[in-house]
Amino acid sequence: KTRTRDKYRVVYSEHQRFELENEFIIAKYITIPRKTTLAQALSLSERQIKIWFQNRRAKERKVNKKRSEISINGCNNENQQHLHNSSNDESQNDSCESLIYRNGYS
Repeated sequence: KTRTRDKYRVVYSEHQRFELENEFIIAKYITIPRKTTLAQALSLSERQIKIWFQNRRAKERKVNKKRSEISINGCNNENQQHLHNSSNDESQNDSCESLIYRNGYS
């Protein structure tokens, strides 16, 4: 079934957002029983809860990607300055390497 005819954007209340965010902090993936309970408690459909969680995970991935890109670019800039200044201080370079490793870049 397509929803193009009756498609609309849900605007969540402050209370609903608060509860959904708290639930997201506890678990990034909601269980079916918890989804049912939360939907009833917040007067939302289970589908709305499911979509909210999908969108929230996408938002988190986007933010994390942006953070890691900023961190990587920061390390690249620091390493270029480090090489340009011909300094023997390895600690800054080591911290960038560990940051790159933690973010899954190797």
